[in-house]
Amino acid sequence: MGKTRKASIKRTLITGLIILTPILVSVWIVRFVFLQIHQSITPAVLNLLRLVGVGPWLETTFVNVGAPVFSVALAGIVIYSLGLLGGNVIGRQLLQGLERLLMQIPVVRGIYSATRQFLETFSRENNQAFRKVVLVEYPRKGLWTMALLTNETKGEVAQAYQEPMVSVFIPTTPNPTSGWLLFVPKKDVIELGMSVDDAFKMIISGGVLTPDAPSQTPAPGQS
Repeated sequence: MGKTRKASIKRTLITGLIILTPILVSVWIVRFVFLQIHQSITPAVLNLLRLVGVGPWLETTFVNVGAPVFSVALAGIVIYSLGLLGGNVIGRQLLQGLERLLMQIPVVRGIYSATRQFLETFSRENNQAFRKVVLVEYPRKGLWTMALLTNETKGEVAQAYQEPMVSVFIPTTPNPTSGWLLFVPKKDVIELGMSVDDAFKMIISGGVLTPDAPSQTPAPGQS
């Protein structure tokens, strides 16, 4: 098998993984909700059936057929209802009240806050958290890595270095949700023309999926 054929197979496999990953995450969330409902509802219904004195055959039928169907339907209703709740003014106010309550609990506060910030940062609707795709020399001179420009460096960090600096996030491959924050002199940053979405595709695939180059690449430090 030639190198071209192997590269094609590898590229196809990685593309399939990129497509499959969000599907698996969605399935996992639905399955988690289903199991929580199933484990909570089934014992209560069985106790009720025994209380009214139904036969063992009806209990068996409910466990094998009724409980799974009911749990799937209820899971769908719960997820859809939460979507409706978050989509109107009253629902958002209720969710904000719940959020304020959670933020008062010491341990839960840290977990909830970190999880929400993580989701907001990496959601498609919040892609503007990353302004541009850039190249920086990292981890040493002569080696370049792709990074995401987040902001102009300000505050004490900027004052400690007597020239303009920018804050960049360097994602890891193949999991771009972890990485490093670097403060880099603006003149040492090379801005790229690709979109943040294209950058994530390239990072997740380990460079296999490479977007087409724009007509011109900006010079280092160019705004």
